Amino acid sequence: MNEKGNIIILVLLGFLVVLIVPMIITHFFWPAKIIMQIILIFAIYTAVRSFLGDSPLTLVFSAILIYLLAFKWFYITSSLYIFTFLMGLGFTSVIVWGIGTKLKPHGG
Repeated sequence: MNEKGNIIILVLLGFLVVLIVPMIITHFFWPAKIIMQIILIFAIYTAVRSFLGDSPLTLVFSAILIYLLAFKWFYITSSLYIFTFLMGLGFTSVIVWGIGTKLKPHGG
C-alpha cells in the first residue's frame, strides 16, 4: 500500500473540510454570519488603513473591498479568513498530525 500518497490526499481532504465548515455554519446559523461579517469589516478596514493611512481614499477603498469581500463573496472570504487564522495559530499541524496517526501501521 502506498501510504505516502494516501497521506497527501487525506491532508488535502482535511484542509477542504476546514474550508467547508465555516460555509456550512454561516449558511445555517445566521447570527454566526452577522458576527463573521462584522469581523471581516473590521479586518478589512484595519488592513486598508494600515496601508493608506487616514485619508478619504481609505474610506473609498475600504467601502469597495467591504462590499466585495464581506457581502458579495462572503462564503469564500470567510472560509479563507478562518483558514489563514488557523494557519497562524499552527492548527494545520494538528490536522496533519491527526491524519498521519491514522495511517501508522499496526504491529511490527
